[in-house]
Amino acid sequence: MFSLEWPKICLLLLLLGLLHWTCGSLVKTNLGLRVKRGQSVFLQEGDLQFHIPRQKDACKLEVVLHEPITQRVGTLSPQVFDCNYLVDEVKYTHNGCPILKEDSVRLRLYRFTETETYTEVFSLHVEIMEPDCNIIKLGPQTLQVPEFYGLSNVLDGNVVSFHYEHRSNIECTVRVMTPESYLPGHGQLVTGEPDKLEGPRGDEPDSFVSIRQQLARANCKTESCLKGLKLVKITKVPCDEFLMMGIRYQHINPPSPDIDYIAIRLDLTDTRSKSIIQTEQAWIPVTIKGAVRNQPPKPAFMSMFILEVDQFILTPFSTATLDAVDAETPKNRLVFNITKPPSEGFITHLSDHTKPISSFTWTDLNDMLISYQPPNSSHTQRRNYEVELEVHDFYFEKSQPIMVHVSIRTADTNAPRVSWNMGLSLLEGQSRPITWEQLQIVDNDDLKAVRIITIDGLQHGRLTVRGGKGFMFTVSDIKAGVVRYHHDDSDTTKDFVIFRITDGRHQARHKFPINILPKDDSPPFLITNMVLELSEGQTALLRGSILQASDMDSSDDYIMFNITRPPQAGEIMKMPGPRITGYPVTRFLQKDLFNSIIYYRHFGNEIFDDSFEVVLSDFHDPPNLSDPQIIVVQIQPVPDQPPKEVPGATRYLVVKETDVVYLTKQQLHFVDLESPDCELTYTVTTPPYYSNIHGGADAGRLFLVDSIPKLTKDPNAPVLRLFTQHAVNYMKVAYMPPIHDIGPYPQHIQFVLSVTSQQGSTTTGVCFNITVLPVDNQTPEVTNWMIVDHLRLTDVDSLEDSLRVELKRRPQHGEVYLDGTPLSQGQTFTVRDLKNLKVRYHHDSSETDQDDIECTATDGVNSVDFVLHIKVTLVNDEVPVLVPELKPVLECAEGQDVVITAEYICATDADSDDSRLTYMIARQPYYGVVLRNGIIVDRFIQEDINDGIITYKHTGQEIGLLPRHDIITFVISDGQTDAVPVCCYERTQVPNKPTPRLEDSLPVFDLNVTVFPVDNQPPSITIGAVFKVDEGGSAAITVTHLRASDQDTRVEDLQLILISPPQFGYIENILPSPGFEKSNMGISIASFSYRDVLNQHINYVQSRHQRTEPTTDQFMLCVSDGKHQSSAIPFYIIINPTNDEAPDFLARNFTVREGDMKELDPSIVNAVDLDIPRDRLTFTIIQQPLHGAIMGRLHGNEVVHNKRSTHKHGTEVLVQDFTMEDLRNGMALMYMHDDSETEQDGFIIQLSDGKHLLQRHMLVKVLPVNDEKPHIIRYKHIWSMNVEAGEARLISSAVLSAHDNDTPSSDIIYVFESVPTQGLLQIKVSA
Repeated sequence: MFSLEWPKICLLLLLLGLLHWTCGSLVKTNLGLRVKRGQSVFLQEGDLQFHIPRQKDACKLEVVLHEPITQRVGTLSPQVFDCNYLVDEVKYTHNGCPILKEDSVRLRLYRFTETETYTEVFSLHVEIMEPDCNIIKLGPQTLQVPEFYGLSNVLDGNVVSFHYEHRSNIECTVRVMTPESYLPGHGQLVTGEPDKLEGPRGDEPDSFVSIRQQLARANCKTESCLKGLKLVKITKVPCDEFLMMGIRYQHINPPSPDIDYIAIRLDLTDTRSKSIIQTEQAWIPVTIKGAVRNQPPKPAFMSMFILEVDQFILTPFSTATLDAVDAETPKNRLVFNITKPPSEGFITHLSDHTKPISSFTWTDLNDMLISYQPPNSSHTQRRNYEVELEVHDFYFEKSQPIMVHVSIRTADTNAPRVSWNMGLSLLEGQSRPITWEQLQIVDNDDLKAVRIITIDGLQHGRLTVRGGKGFMFTVSDIKAGVVRYHHDDSDTTKDFVIFRITDGRHQARHKFPINILPKDDSPPFLITNMVLELSEGQTALLRGSILQASDMDSSDDYIMFNITRPPQAGEIMKMPGPRITGYPVTRFLQKDLFNSIIYYRHFGNEIFDDSFEVVLSDFHDPPNLSDPQIIVVQIQPVPDQPPKEVPGATRYLVVKETDVVYLTKQQLHFVDLESPDCELTYTVTTPPYYSNIHGGADAGRLFLVDSIPKLTKDPNAPVLRLFTQHAVNYMKVAYMPPIHDIGPYPQHIQFVLSVTSQQGSTTTGVCFNITVLPVDNQTPEVTNWMIVDHLRLTDVDSLEDSLRVELKRRPQHGEVYLDGTPLSQGQTFTVRDLKNLKVRYHHDSSETDQDDIECTATDGVNSVDFVLHIKVTLVNDEVPVLVPELKPVLECAEGQDVVITAEYICATDADSDDSRLTYMIARQPYYGVVLRNGIIVDRFIQEDINDGIITYKHTGQEIGLLPRHDIITFVISDGQTDAVPVCCYERTQVPNKPTPRLEDSLPVFDLNVTVFPVDNQPPSITIGAVFKVDEGGSAAITVTHLRASDQDTRVEDLQLILISPPQFGYIENILPSPGFEKSNMGISIASFSYRDVLNQHINYVQSRHQRTEPTTDQFMLCVSDGKHQSSAIPFYIIINPTNDEAPDFLARNFTVREGDMKELDPSIVNAVDLDIPRDRLTFTIIQQPLHGAIMGRLHGNEVVHNKRSTHKHGTEVLVQDFTMEDLRNGMALMYMHDDSETEQDGFIIQLSDGKHLLQRHMLVKVLPVNDEKPHIIRYKHIWSMNVEAGEARLISSAVLSAHDNDTPSSDIIYVFESVPTQGLLQIKVSA
């Protein structure tokens, strides 16, 4: 029996699409997933395991699409992956929805053997947990809309906040997920403040205003009518900016549920690699006041819920057959879940009609993409089936079950028809037979005559029949399994075949789908290969934007970059973390690139073009390998190597002084590996100069050849400061010797260069040597002076011994002697004769003041004529004299200067020019100096005095309060010290003969200078002893605390100014104001004189001490002399605390139950003393309560130091006095009620800090307790009353009365233990 039923069960499972060709489950382990809300989780290795041998059969998993009841709040990616998936390959991402606590993912398992394909559909359960360490956190406030069409409060940091590690390379961005999530569903996001709406119109009632305003907002759907508001269109904004945009939620679409949501996504991006390192999503709730809770969907009223189906015909559903409505959710977001499928046949989606579905959307239903596939069995009678569904809205509320009836009509036709089409599934590159279980065809009259002809499709494969071409085949070929589809091994996932099915008289077209599962047989390939640029010696990150690969068949994260040829100038390194040492690697994963841990490190050598070769591989066994790929690295040179000189460069030139010479690379040649010659720049840091000390200022120049028209010495040639090696190589740089003659000897000249490369590296101190050879092409040069050397003969290019002077014409008023012998015309003398003073001119004593001699100077080659002019000096024998009535004293301000004019010193000379008289300072002033145009001199002339450029400047230190006196002694001369000029004495005169001297008769003059004081020094202030004052008191500020001084001002006149006043007091001057007798005590001042400090009139008053306990104070002050002011300094004050604060006494009334105890904790009795140090606070019960007692409970062995009564109640003792310290040390203060029937009590408690006394009357409210029994206070026998038969008597309180101390008489209840036998007791009811 079992063997017969098992194939039927297998066939049933086959029809449901849950199993193909096998009956045992392929799933070994299904642990499901646990994900935190708004975050992602990867499928781990042990979460899914299968009964499939890894080495034998291929295994694939596919996420089933078109199942909207699954993956409702998240997605699983990728859609297709290997059963032996890698870690971090398969990821479930939650969208942040807070409503659902679980989700599911429908997976289809494929097992591919050599000949068969086995499939199984199962669900992966997803448990959604609350995050414990999320980035997006909802704040204490929520977004609330006060009314329909209203605006919410602003979305800011009080509503949502972002918590992440702020690093320089982390960028936080937020995106509103409205297009993906359809949220918000009943509103829109706006910014700005709305314009005030129009008020009442005329006599319009106020109630109409809000209705009209709501209608105005309801009709506004675009930004043009949003007065004052602007629609938010966010793609991506920084996190901080998102919270400051002032975003509001505007309700626009009632009816709506009472809660709407705003979906956001937060990305943390590594700015270095531009890769997202963490993503989180969240739904921000929006509460809409006045709205009701979300209501479940309902079946549409107009739908029939009956589907008529022809036998074997795939029939679509329409909204006329099945439909639903929901007040809050648009129809296009409704989801239909099949809770009870039909007993035969199945519901399918037309995107793949071979596989059953368990859910679908209203949109697919409306587009007629949902169909019913009837069973492949034929019946002669109509068959009816039922399908049960439920509808889910956007907020996951579901409807009551909806029943749809499916009725299959019988068909009577002889045309061939397809009764069953399950399609074909195979692995990429495989071939599979089209079997009877996958494609079934029926024909009523002759099935053998049916032919199946291929007319279209087969875009990625081919059909064969028994190994040959499969253009046409029969039903028997299908049953025999000889019709075979061969995939062409391309990277495709779908194919199909269009068949024309004919029996010769009838024909039909039918599409047979083919599902192709990808196979990992393609190697990875590069999609981005940019040049990596970095500076020499640096380490650069290999970003994903520079190097990125892709794989059609496997995860891109696990693409392996295998370095087959390493770089020559560097190495590839992996640095797992910011503070982890990197290490070289020979291969790395693409996810390492995305995680920014792969770097290229340059060794720092002078190689600037580098590359390395990689081969890409995946994790297939064996791996698929790409072709070798070259990654280029370009290194930017850095100036770490200075230019170097080429060996053999001489840096030396030899040139005649009349020539110009080129600089070539034989003399000057530097190279730099990082710079071409055109970028190698020479800078003349030191222009050409003579290497010896006898050279001139002009040592030649460097110039560009193109800067002068002809290559000769040209003084207008611009001096060259910068040139390149390229210019030297092409002889564009030349050296020009000095313009003037260099003299008779060769000159050695140098200049210094620095060489700079393109990157800025510089070689300094490059010295270039030049030897300039002389050329004798200049005539001698004669210089004729009237004084000192009378005749100087020079020749720049001849030796001194070769120079001679020929007497061409004798003088008219004298003779020329050579060594005592007169020279005649034509005779000569040498330069050496001139230097030895052998050549003399002797005047003939005539009254002439000039003469001249004509001569010719020659160097033996060149000659020049010249005239030697002779000036005859007249004799001067008068001395200067001072002019009368000169001012005796010159006054000068301290530190200043004053002009010495002719009013203070002036002289005259009868035979000399007065303006040329010389004043020599015989004694310099002691406190100053004499200046001429600002320069110290020891002599000057009368003309300088007349021009006002002679001054006396006081240079001494501060002179104090009294003037100083100074003296300048002058000697006046006319410049003549001998009666006869020295040059004119004969050499034969008698040596011992005295010479007349005029120095002894020169006038001497003392100029008195008075320096008067100037107030130019700032005063100073110092702080002395520490200033102390009692809290609330005052103390005088004396010179022991504060001292001021000034070098040029009397201390009594100094004024002290407060820059900032004291914080806890003020400064007062107790001295009365001028003209008054009343003291100014108690008046705050901002300045005072130092005289008042000396007289002890200045006090500091500590005025701010109530409710605060200052211990220190300070104020800033400076001192001024009326002109200058010192820098401000602080004056510190020590405040000695005193008991000046009355304690704060808290004594509250309290309530206690009758007979109970109440602990008087700090919330009832407490005291605080603001004094520092704290005073001892003592409490005294000066009036005990009347109906209770104040008790104290001791803890341990503590002893209450104040006196107490010895009356004890267990561990409590009666308390009279206690301290605050007792309460802090654990003493429990209690009030104990005496259980009397009283409703209130009271006592008086007193607090003392040793100075102040405070009393409080505390009231105690007693809550009564019903603990007393009632008792009869009046009772008379009823029979004492005369009651006639049929008569009724009232039993009043005069007959029967009871009393209870703690219960009102009206609440006392009488209970009958027995009732009268001869009468009735009745309750009187008022009319």
